[in-house]
Amino acid sequence: MKQLQDYKTIILASQSPRRLEILRAHGVEPVVMPTDADETLPDGIGMEEAVRRISRVKAEACYNELMRRLSAGEPDLAELTADALIIAADTVVYTDALGIMGKPADYDEAFLMLATIRNTYHYVATGVTLIELCGGRTEDLNFADVTEVWCKNYTDQEIDEYIAIDAPYDKAGSYAIQSAFGKHIDHIEGDYENVVGLPFNRIVRELKIHSQPNL
Repeated sequence: MKQLQDYKTIILASQSPRRLEILRAHGVEPVVMPTDADETLPDGIGMEEAVRRISRVKAEACYNELMRRLSAGEPDLAELTADALIIAADTVVYTDALGIMGKPADYDEAFLMLATIRNTYHYVATGVTLIELCGGRTEDLNFADVTEVWCKNYTDQEIDEYIAIDAPYDKAGSYAIQSAFGKHIDHIEGDYENVVGLPFNRIVRELKIHSQPNL
């Protein structure tokens, strides 16, 4: 694989505005291609295995769609896929009490998640899959990054207030660290951007390692 800056095109297989913002903050302007992937997980799966699995499913869905459109003769697809890197990611929150926490289905589930993580720590895991396209599929890379997050001892009323002002239903674990909920975070151990949804520096490091010969 090559280093990130050496690819002509970066394809973000996600509709997450937070992941797009992270890439742009680091000077990367990707082609955004959200996927419609099956994110069903088997029972008992660990958090790192889960996010690696789902990120791979998303990356594969993006790749397959690109190949379908390329074979259909869609204009500009050959140039787009001649020197490109697909980036797909998936993020979950994990606690010993509830296990893997994805996006809440309703108010009650959001409240339960936020009540469970207060005054204690939890983990945020983001899985990343990278697929290199250089005139064809040349190499894949799949990994997970984990950050430990400690929350303050906020009240039930503060949970209600947060849910009311910042709808949690599109956020793993019911919160976004960069939103109004940030005031309830005591500290983190690990990568902040991993909690937001994309461990950019880890991606850069992994590509650098795998761009070296004889690896």
